[in-house]
Amino acid sequence: MKTNKTTPINSYIIFLFVVWSLVIAGLANWKHMHNQQTTQELAENQARANFNKDKAFRFWMTRHGRIYIPVGEHYQPDPFLAHIKDRDVTTPSGIQLSMVNPARVVREMDKEFSHLYGIAGRVTSLQPVNSDNIPDAWEKAALLQLEKGVKEIFEYTSIDGEPYLRLIQPLPIQEGCILCHSNLAGKNNGVGGGVTIALPMKDLLARQEIESENDARLFAIAWLIGALGLIIAFFHLKHQLREKEKVILALASSQSRKSAILSSSLDSIISIDANSRVMEVNPATEKTFGYKPNEMIGFDLAELIIPPELREKHHNGMKRLLETGNSTILNTRIETTALHAKGHQFPVELSITRIDDENETFFTAYLRNLTQAHQLRDKLTHQASHDALTGLMNRRAFEVHVKYVFSEINENTQHCMLYLDLDQFKVVNDSCGHVAGDELLRQVSKMLVKEKRASDTLARLGGDEFGLLLEGCPLDKAEEVASELIENFQQYHFYWEEKVFTIGVSIGLVPVQGRFIDFSELLSAADAACYKAKEDGRNRFHVYKHDDVELSMRLGEMTWVSRIQEALKEDRLVLYKQAITPIGNTGENDALHCEILLRMEDRDGNIIGPDMFIPAAERYNLMLSLDKWVINKTFFWLSQLGSKLDQINLCSINLSGNSITDSSLASYIHDKLQEYGVPAEVICFEITETAAIANLAKATAFLDELHKLGCKFALDDFGSGLSSYGYLKNLPVDFLKIDGEFVRDITTNLINLAMVKSINEIGHIMGKKTIAEYVEDQQTVDLLRHIGVDYAQGYVFSRPEPLRYE
Repeated sequence: MKTNKTTPINSYIIFLFVVWSLVIAGLANWKHMHNQQTTQELAENQARANFNKDKAFRFWMTRHGRIYIPVGEHYQPDPFLAHIKDRDVTTPSGIQLSMVNPARVVREMDKEFSHLYGIAGRVTSLQPVNSDNIPDAWEKAALLQLEKGVKEIFEYTSIDGEPYLRLIQPLPIQEGCILCHSNLAGKNNGVGGGVTIALPMKDLLARQEIESENDARLFAIAWLIGALGLIIAFFHLKHQLREKEKVILALASSQSRKSAILSSSLDSIISIDANSRVMEVNPATEKTFGYKPNEMIGFDLAELIIPPELREKHHNGMKRLLETGNSTILNTRIETTALHAKGHQFPVELSITRIDDENETFFTAYLRNLTQAHQLRDKLTHQASHDALTGLMNRRAFEVHVKYVFSEINENTQHCMLYLDLDQFKVVNDSCGHVAGDELLRQVSKMLVKEKRASDTLARLGGDEFGLLLEGCPLDKAEEVASELIENFQQYHFYWEEKVFTIGVSIGLVPVQGRFIDFSELLSAADAACYKAKEDGRNRFHVYKHDDVELSMRLGEMTWVSRIQEALKEDRLVLYKQAITPIGNTGENDALHCEILLRMEDRDGNIIGPDMFIPAAERYNLMLSLDKWVINKTFFWLSQLGSKLDQINLCSINLSGNSITDSSLASYIHDKLQEYGVPAEVICFEITETAAIANLAKATAFLDELHKLGCKFALDDFGSGLSSYGYLKNLPVDFLKIDGEFVRDITTNLINLAMVKSINEIGHIMGKKTIAEYVEDQQTVDLLRHIGVDYAQGYVFSRPEPLRYE
């Protein structure tokens, strides 16, 4: 919305501009006319003054009767006075005098001396005595007017191209006038003629023009100042109008936004007065509370949307707020309960603001329906504590529940924990896919829920593993429950498409009585017991006992599992190297041949040998992760050597039997060789004889693939197996590492000496070099050299030392 007020302002300013111009023009014209009038008045006054001077002079002469002046060059006797007796007289001294007519004196003065005062005057009459006094046309007309009683006549005219003011007044006939003008006898006090004055206007008009020009400048300046003021006022008003429009637009926009907010807000907005009467509601209020606006406006808010049990609290709060200004909910957000028009209650979030308008107080309540939020919260809480696939409690929630139960345990209370692991789940998953595996888990979960007691807690711990806490259940009863579950699984068949599967279950049972048990410890014990049940033939249960040596060992291994995982995550594994020294005629230079050894560093900085954690890693499928870590770190170390890499003849890395059967390892090694730029010819992988024989086909394929890259292989602990010689010819290895158990005491044990000789001889016949392990003294070295063994490794040459990174 945009208002347009510019045109009215333009018209208004133009109108004022025209009015101002007219006022200035009117004032200028008035001033010009005033100047003209002033000039005329001045001219007329000057003319009258001159006329009165002549008149006074004439009256003076007339009053004296006769005035004589000497006759001479400048004055001859007046012929028009010849009729007067004693016109001429001679003084006793002989000076001739002649009487002078006053009119002649005035005429001659004007003729000869008017240039001194610039005003010419003369006497004229309709019956002139002297022809010089004959009137012109204007004078004749004026004389006729004077005879009629007019006292004065003016005319502005031009004489010889110059402006003049002509004035004529009557010349009254006095008694003294009859002497010279006998024709006027009997007309005493009548009009004998007129005296006319011609006043030059040039100087007066020049002064008038100067004044007019000055006035014009002043009026022009005044007009400009006014016009400038109007222009300034125009832009000022225009600016004010723009600002006002902005304010109006902002207010309109604010009102529009307010209206839009109120209309589009998903929250309910209700305005009430100090008496709790509803004054205004937005559209969302009807959706939230079920009332139409006309059903709420004017009514008490408490009677509409506040539950009966909260109304007294509401009214007391309103009263306290109005009296003291104190409130616990003003300008804050709280959760409370609201009442719907249909009668049901529901949760809302409430915020109230106060508005003081002159003598009135209003309140605006903002209410948000929290029903969906609570439902979502409950859903998220359920999702956070339950398994999405089966709907059972998840491991985290199960742990919280178990800890709570155990916190209430006493000497007379016994609980039992069942750890269930499906026996054929991997078969279903591998042969039919994950969809079938998920369906199997859902069906098994429903079966377990159906079989458990109401007081028991069932959870899916991960994969195909379930936990069942039997609260207040003695061991004999728990054994019955475990037996029933196994029997139910034996009768259960899983159908998928055209296939039928018999699913078994192995159960680890842990009795808990009289003491608090850590959840991780409990779960490890149950897992170990379950694993024992699987080892004993599956589809059975095994009861955990604290004095069970085998289970204790298994628990120890499970503890190492978490420690290995933490060490991998925190990079607390350490590499060592030990030299492999040539003792026979190998034809090699002094380049280093070494074996890479793995150690673990605990959080206290202590170094842990591989015999402590490798068994657990092999049992719980962690060897592939460890082997890849060792390969990556070793290749990195070799890449950092630079030119010193030439000093490495061969670097041996141990691989587990599980790793060499993994299809991803060969490609991993290939990628790492390229990534670090390490030549494959300096890498030798060691695999144990038993691992190679147990996975002969996969081991042979693995060795062949890496042989093509240039890597070498050593068969570690050769001689420890029962069929070593039979399989040796099928394995493409480059070195045989004679089992240290044979090498350790060959100087005193003839059987071991014979075994070492046999292995060395067979190896040489097959084109393989031999390495003797656990060589600890010089006497053994000398004997091995005599036998013809190619290399020796042991403390007599060097102890393992940490790898040093550049």
